Amino acid sequence: MPSVVLLAQRIGAIDQPDERKVHANVTPRMGGLAFLISLLLIPFTMIDISPITQGFLLGLFIIGCTGIADDIFDISPRYKFLGIIAGTGVFIIMSGTAITDLGDLFGVGNIETAWFAIPLTLIGMVGFINALNLSDGLDGLAAGITLIAAYFLGSFALSIGDQASLMIAIVLFGSMIGFLYFNSHPARIFMGDTGSLILGYVLACLCLMLLQSGEGAVISPISMGILLGLPLSDTLYVMTKRVMNGRSPFLPDKTHFHHRLIELGLSHKGVVATFYGLIFFYASVAALFAGSAEWIQSLVLLGLVAGTYLSLSLLERGSFSFAMPADEEVSDSPAAHHSSAYYSMTHILGRSIPVVTWLIPLLLLPVVMIERSVTMTLCMAVMMVLVVILYPWREGRDATWSQGLIYLLIFAQLFQINMSEQSWVLNYMVVMTGLLALWVVLKLYFKRNMRVFLTTGLESLLLVFSWVTPWLIGRFNLFPEDIQASLYVVCIEAVVFLVAAKIVLRRQPKRNQQILASLLILSAISLF
Repeated sequence: MPSVVLLAQRIGAIDQPDERKVHANVTPRMGGLAFLISLLLIPFTMIDISPITQGFLLGLFIIGCTGIADDIFDISPRYKFLGIIAGTGVFIIMSGTAITDLGDLFGVGNIETAWFAIPLTLIGMVGFINALNLSDGLDGLAAGITLIAAYFLGSFALSIGDQASLMIAIVLFGSMIGFLYFNSHPARIFMGDTGSLILGYVLACLCLMLLQSGEGAVISPISMGILLGLPLSDTLYVMTKRVMNGRSPFLPDKTHFHHRLIELGLSHKGVVATFYGLIFFYASVAALFAGSAEWIQSLVLLGLVAGTYLSLSLLERGSFSFAMPADEEVSDSPAAHHSSAYYSMTHILGRSIPVVTWLIPLLLLPVVMIERSVTMTLCMAVMMVLVVILYPWREGRDATWSQGLIYLLIFAQLFQINMSEQSWVLNYMVVMTGLLALWVVLKLYFKRNMRVFLTTGLESLLLVFSWVTPWLIGRFNLFPEDIQASLYVVCIEAVVFLVAAKIVLRRQPKRNQQILASLLILSAISLF
């Protein structure tokens, strides 16, 4: 990514701010070149060459070149559209993944597409590519959507044993993590059309590959519609509204779902976190109803979309605002300010913060005594390396990554502790987590820190990933039940530790490195 940033600046692939865009500074674009290279390297390392993968890679190359040309030369929409059609057409024809059966969408029998299979598939792919392209309106938004979609598509691939799709999903997932490090607000680079076109193409290809591999046993076209329902419905809504107002459906404006959330008073990070949560919810519903009758899934999709937009409309009509008051500290009643007991308790809890700063890693000391397998040791080592690489050591500009990585380390250590077969270790963690939770409750009650719960985009991703993973494991029977149960316990404990860390770090962000260093040292000791 640093090389791509420099290249974009040198060749003039930069994005100028205007009245339609949210950013205020000149920013390099064409960041999608980095994950284009990552995806094109897949056949050299992970998957066998087959007609499907050949079609995927050739189409990817065409789509990538189209995006690069647009980012550098601002080609006309006509040529960009032709490039998208060429790339998707090559994939469909070479891979033979056209949708021949839509399933029983209306409860009257399966709908066969017959001769319309290839045109229908082409229209669907082109439509989704443009939908994701249009959703790239905020820092980290399109990449986060892709990250979540790749996670769920990878779980689908794992459940049906589709190795090629699984490897593509894994590489896409990892690429998005690397890109989000540079694209989280405030972004240092945009993905540009190079990125948004590639992401839409890869996700559409994954859906088609899974449909062919699964043969409807686990997933169906409507399952993919639920999974990606929010960006698709947003695009359809915006384009329909433009046409009804007598405007071109491709004319850019600020009527997208994320723009409307901004108008309700949410911050940039708050909008992105909200969007992540909604995408996770849609994807979880898709996994929950996977394998159900298609007509049931159709009703579920309609209900989700209708409920989402109805809720947004009600908030807008009621003039609701998410904007926080300037005074972050809120009390339930004025009388509390005149209570000496209230002030005394507030003072004591305030003095306890330096103690809790060091107590957080110390409570995890049992991780040192746990006997672990080679796999667990390797996972912990990889986790430490990633945290060290991704932590913003020099800049320290963004609590998004620093606090998120602290949570990631705590989660990994809690998981290892809860995998112990020694009962005293498990009982110890229950007691210590309970005491820490009591401190958190008291701290929030006596001096409310409302913004503690307004998590950043990365924290939202980590929280929901950790909570959804155990459920997905049970949903598709991917791992033994004891691992699933341990993950649920870890999720509860990790949230307590996360909120405690946020309270500690809220007023003293310089403690980020202190806590992180102590957690890294603890992890390193546990490896030996």
